[in-house]
Amino acid sequence: MKIVLIDPKGLTSGLNSGLGYLSSALEDFEVETLDFNNMYGNEKKRLELAKNADIIGISIKSFTLNNAVKLASELRNINKNALIVAGGPHITIDGHNFMKENGSFDMSVFGEGEKNIADVASGKDKKKINGLLYRDGGKIVCNAKNPWIEDINKLPFPDYSIFDSVKAKSGIIEDYPLVTSRGCPYQCTYCSVGTVIGKKWRTRSPENIIKELESAKNKYSSKKFRILDDDFTLDMKRAKELCQMMIDEKISMHWSCPNGIRADRLDEELISLMKDSGCYSISLGIESLVPDVFERITKGEKIEDIKHAVSMIKNADIGVNGFFIIGLPGSTYKKDRETMKEAKKLKLDSASWGILVPYPGTKIWKWVNSDKSVHILRDWKEGFHVGFKPKPVFETDDYKVKERVKAYRLANLMFMGRKGLASASKLFFKGLVKRG
Repeated sequence: MKIVLIDPKGLTSGLNSGLGYLSSALEDFEVETLDFNNMYGNEKKRLELAKNADIIGISIKSFTLNNAVKLASELRNINKNALIVAGGPHITIDGHNFMKENGSFDMSVFGEGEKNIADVASGKDKKKINGLLYRDGGKIVCNAKNPWIEDINKLPFPDYSIFDSVKAKSGIIEDYPLVTSRGCPYQCTYCSVGTVIGKKWRTRSPENIIKELESAKNKYSSKKFRILDDDFTLDMKRAKELCQMMIDEKISMHWSCPNGIRADRLDEELISLMKDSGCYSISLGIESLVPDVFERITKGEKIEDIKHAVSMIKNADIGVNGFFIIGLPGSTYKKDRETMKEAKKLKLDSASWGILVPYPGTKIWKWVNSDKSVHILRDWKEGFHVGFKPKPVFETDDYKVKERVKAYRLANLMFMGRKGLASASKLFFKGLVKRG
């Protein structure tokens, strides 16, 4: 049984940890991974690797959907007999529609895919595989969902050695992707994480995490790592134990938290331990700094928590990045400009501004599809948080699409800094000028 896994080109770099875990789950089979997201060029030649594959698995995020569909079409011409399987976050939130719209795929796995894909590869009857979508004649069949994996300590470490991008660098991973927990219990109105990976927070022990870091150093010569959790510091005691263990075991790796940490789940002791254990950068999910807009997204924290967290992080001499969203419910161009003004006062080292995309299953999805003041402009799959050509999915009576795009461009230009401005796309700048 030969299996080829593929990560399509996306908007952000970094090894796909989900495919890393699937690679480990498929250790009994011959597996290769094509990483188009981190290594460009020679696409046709690299796809030839799938010519004799029995199964081709493509990981799909919503912003890689178009590239994934294109790859599947090309792969069907290269290999007419392979079972082409889709997986990833996009399938978990919209798998049924995906299967209806994309005939090049034979089936899709949703939820945590480690057991699902192993069952598919083992030839198990598809009717008996939980977390599977497939075609039966002209009908799309959706099997029962798999329960979330309770003890993620038992999962083998992800295997990145079979990624062609890693092979091209002689097996070296400079900035290792680390997942220490899964799930998020919070109720943020814009976020689909609870649907994608579960609302129950499941953790790995500090001891298990340390073993993976030691493996990363020995196997991939990694000197840095990135924690990709959605809620790394939810249990601050656990986070402190891990940091202290990194110090005691002399892990000696620089690390960052690029996915975002909650501002109300940090204190001075934890930040100090993070700094001492090698942390050099922390991102915070801020979203808005206008009180009435912030309250509507039900994050369960306060703007004062954010300001205090930024101050503590900066005092510890750790870089701090903020994530913001343009066009949240209740916001207007004026209010988003106010957030930009307040964000400047925080003196962040960097800030990332994205346009709101309503994902299926979220409260904002329900709002967009029920509020009469909301006017849908395009399918949600055509919208992107970031990019030089933003496409808002909707507008409201008091916040038109041109204003949303203008606010998005202005916010990003304001926080790029001199180096960023010097390299900014002409399209990005001209788009702002053209719209006034």
